[in-house]
Amino acid sequence: MSQLYQLSDHTRAAIRQFRLATSRADALQTLVLAIRPKPSYEIVVDNDATEEAAGEVSGLEDLAEVLPDNTPRFVLLAYPLTSDGRQRTALVLLHWKPATVVSQEWKMLYAGATELMRSECSPQKFLEVSSGLEEDADVEDLRSQIQS
Repeated sequence: MSQLYQLSDHTRAAIRQFRLATSRADALQTLVLAIRPKPSYEIVVDNDATEEAAGEVSGLEDLAEVLPDNTPRFVLLAYPLTSDGRQRTALVLLHWKPATVVSQEWKMLYAGATELMRSECSPQKFLEVSSGLEEDADVEDLRSQIQS
């Protein structure tokens, strides 16, 4: 059976490396993934957003600043949690789908790739974010979903 989406060995290695390198992270870490347009539909690491996030994102409230306003993305988060006095790092996959996405094609592409990304990244949590994280209530809602 053929697949619409391509996931290169380089992208798989980047996901694996992220999982291993952030398993004991003390600060929020991100890996932003994007789908290239026709004809390849290859899922790749969005290096620009990932590098920008490395320097600017210290919490969930900063995440909206580095992600595009009108294009979906997958964001792999290493989110440090402290419960019962023990620190652990949760691996969370966010499906970033801002309300301003105009293209139905992009919405369908990312919706179709969701299961592939879930199986490839093996996150502890999968969350869809469509609020844009511009208000404090949206950020708190996302934080509570991650911590639950």
